Amino acid sequence: MPTWIQNTFAYQKRLVRRKTLMERIHILFIASDYKPWPGGIAEYIDALARGFIGLGATVKVLGVVHPEERKRIEFLERYEPWAVPFQLMHDDKPTNWLGRKFVSLLEILRCLSPRCRHVLEKTSLFTASTASIAKLDSLLLEERPTFVIFGHLDVKLYPLALTLQKWRQPYGILAHDSEICQRPDNGRNDLVLRGLLLKGASWIAANSQHTKSLVAQWKVPADRIKLIHCPISEETIRESASLSPRREKQDGLHLVTICRLVKGKGVDIVIRALKILAERGIPYRYVIGGDGPERKSLEALVDDFKLRDKVLFQGAVAGEGKWRLLRQGDVYVMPSRFDSTIPWKEGFGIAFIEAAAFGVPAVASRSGGIPDAVLDGETGILVPEESSEELADALTFLHKNPEVRIRMGRAARERARRQFSPQVIANQFREIMGVGAQESPCLSASNLPTS
Repeated sequence: MPTWIQNTFAYQKRLVRRKTLMERIHILFIASDYKPWPGGIAEYIDALARGFIGLGATVKVLGVVHPEERKRIEFLERYEPWAVPFQLMHDDKPTNWLGRKFVSLLEILRCLSPRCRHVLEKTSLFTASTASIAKLDSLLLEERPTFVIFGHLDVKLYPLALTLQKWRQPYGILAHDSEICQRPDNGRNDLVLRGLLLKGASWIAANSQHTKSLVAQWKVPADRIKLIHCPISEETIRESASLSPRREKQDGLHLVTICRLVKGKGVDIVIRALKILAERGIPYRYVIGGDGPERKSLEALVDDFKLRDKVLFQGAVAGEGKWRLLRQGDVYVMPSRFDSTIPWKEGFGIAFIEAAAFGVPAVASRSGGIPDAVLDGETGILVPEESSEELADALTFLHKNPEVRIRMGRAARERARRQFSPQVIANQFREIMGVGAQESPCLSASNLPTS
């Protein structure tokens, strides 16, 4: 038998074996930031869940909700059969300063001492979270997941992490950015609770080199910090499958931004750069998709610069409206900056990869994890934070060199579709969980908790 036929049979056999192994894998997500909430974290979790399903694994997403969030509960009950609401009650703390400090101290003891935890969970102070733990205990016995994934580092979920540790149930955490930061105003209680979540995890998946460095500040062993980028959705891949060839437009650059209109996204920097472009006589059209607290001030800035005929505020966009903007765009521009009021940096920037899937190169800042999303000089151009002048120079360059812009767009599209599909990213998680190399540990009669 020819070698190539033998290799083909061997490859197909490996695929069948891998699919068989994945069919025995059950992934349980615990996500407090999930649908129908907008934003990158919710989209990330949803796309990753679908990626695992595409690989043949069984998936369940527990959308953590408060019992009073009726609309969100109703949404999750009808969204997908594998997504369900998980009602979580948080323990109320006394309103006075001394009482709050006392309960915070008890929370620390609850985390650091199993014996104290056993006693404290019988008191009225922790009745709410103890009831939620009981629900998770029951669910773990029913589901018997191979692996649990927390959608982000949410300190309010620490009782659930304690439960997983009690069960010796392996879990991982998706790390994004601001929730990982150690800030000067972090209390001892907060540091202990978040440290408990991180240090009990089998791994933490950082979405960029920037976020990876933030996780390392918690003294997590380097071999447990994994760099895995965010996936784009299956819908993005489907909608960007067929595109018309991009040519130089007679009316100049078509610029687009799709984001929540907050200070950190730097849309005001774009508007200042556009004033410079107008002074240089460079034709352009700028469409902003999104809404938020900064919209009125941004509209006022556009009026001050007399750019109303060149800048369009589209409002919140989704679905076909979003895809239409990306199909029409020449350059995706979003010079995100550090926002000290939160504090926050762009942890990765999945919006850049979504635009890239449509063949739209980006002009962005070197802030946070953006250099992982936009490859400078290859899939776009990176400029310093807060620099409207250098942003204007980058846009000027792309206007005068359409062949470079088109080449960057093609490279961006190839990278987005090759490296960021849900199944590609899910397969990277499969590898860090050891699925395929050896069977992962899971709940069994031999490791049930005794207390």
